[in-house]
Amino acid sequence: MRIALFLLTAAGAALCQPAASLKFDVAAIKLSAPGRFGGNPMLGDNIHFTPDSLTMRRVTLKDCVAWAYHVFSYQVSGPNGIEGDHFDIAAKSAGPASEQDLRAMLQSLLADRFQLELHRQVKEVQAFVLTVGKNGPKFHESKTQGDADIEPDQKTMSVQVHRVPISQLIDPLAHIFQMPVVDRTGLKGRYDVEISVAKYIPQAGDRPDPLSIIQTALEEELGLKLEAKKMPVDFLIVDHAAKTPTEN
Repeated sequence: MRIALFLLTAAGAALCQPAASLKFDVAAIKLSAPGRFGGNPMLGDNIHFTPDSLTMRRVTLKDCVAWAYHVFSYQVSGPNGIEGDHFDIAAKSAGPASEQDLRAMLQSLLADRFQLELHRQVKEVQAFVLTVGKNGPKFHESKTQGDADIEPDQKTMSVQVHRVPISQLIDPLAHIFQMPVVDRTGLKGRYDVEISVAKYIPQAGDRPDPLSIIQTALEEELGLKLEAKKMPVDFLIVDHAAKTPTEN
């Protein structure tokens, strides 16, 4: 296991270097206005992208690194400054680009404007693994076009999601448990899903167990299993980052 972790760490170091050819055509970074609300980071509604643009509202440098390298925020660590100031970023590419390319462009932008330097470290940690149950998923790929949409309803304790990839479905789980959630479902599309947890909450007087509630709801309503396991997980360590970006 130690050899495997070493090899993963060594390979990951190369992946932390942004591709020089993938850069935004124009990009503006500015400090967010004091007190401005940028959205709910847990649901990702402060980050929007189209085939040729990326817009981020009231994000920290840590948020930017997490999105650029497609990891959760708790997988990013470094100087206190990466969680200090909040920024608004508006960037456009020269032409249509995939989400993966936009993330690579943001990596280049952070390296250019913040002189960001980081390395990847693989650690074996306790995590949750999401897999498909024995009877398969109980939802289907979305037949509609448009951006991903998440509609929580606190009154009914339910949530409806439209055109959302599994990676975005597991983001809230990772934030709830503050532990890595590893996607092993093999599901690559975008999906419409509705889930309600109200009926899984015990009657008054019984202490609810959030993990048990979520595990049961995922399995019975979506056909997915969430199990705790030790897994090798990538962590990003920020070695250097400027407090303020260079001028636009």
